[in-house]
Amino acid sequence: MKIYKNLSSALKSRDDVKILKLNLSLDNLPEEIFSFPNLEEVYLDGECKNFPDRIQGWDKVRTLSIKWNEFSGDLSAILGLKNLENLKILETPLKMFLLPLGKITSPLKYFTIKSCGLEKLPEEISMCTSLQELSLPGNKLSSLPYSFIDLKELKRLNLDGNKFESFPDQIKKMAKLHHLSIDGNKFSTEEKDRIQRTFHLTVS
Repeated sequence: MKIYKNLSSALKSRDDVKILKLNLSLDNLPEEIFSFPNLEEVYLDGECKNFPDRIQGWDKVRTLSIKWNEFSGDLSAILGLKNLENLKILETPLKMFLLPLGKITSPLKYFTIKSCGLEKLPEEISMCTSLQELSLPGNKLSSLPYSFIDLKELKRLNLDGNKFESFPDQIKKMAKLHHLSIDGNKFSTEEKDRIQRTFHLTVS
């Protein structure tokens, strides 16, 4: 399947484009990027600072990856995409990831927020009821919201390289979780011993 890396050339084949991989140096996304009716995968790199409050288009997008190191806006509109299953946010400044009020439309299964300076997950994360894999390495998290236990389908969780000092005990109540990584946090020697005794995990 052809990967389009230039927006101008992609627009000439609008109906055929299924994969876009763009490096953009603009502050805002160009409106034309939402005009591909059969687009399924989008990979965005560069220096964009904002994301639109509402997405018109991208009805078939299943995978979206964003890496914008100058970003200062809000990405909550993304979770209104009705077919989005895989979302990756990489090295994009996000002290807190906001979620839309009310219902999340996206049937999200795989969600990554990596090295984004994330300090807190919102309670609304529980609305991502289809989530199977959540990867949050290299952030500044020290706790998880109580509602986290409502992620009933979660199977894999990566919390490496955060600021946890004590183990989030609600994880133990998650029946389908079978892979957990918590290396590189701020656990004391005593807490590491407790984790190993209680949860049978090796912590570095």
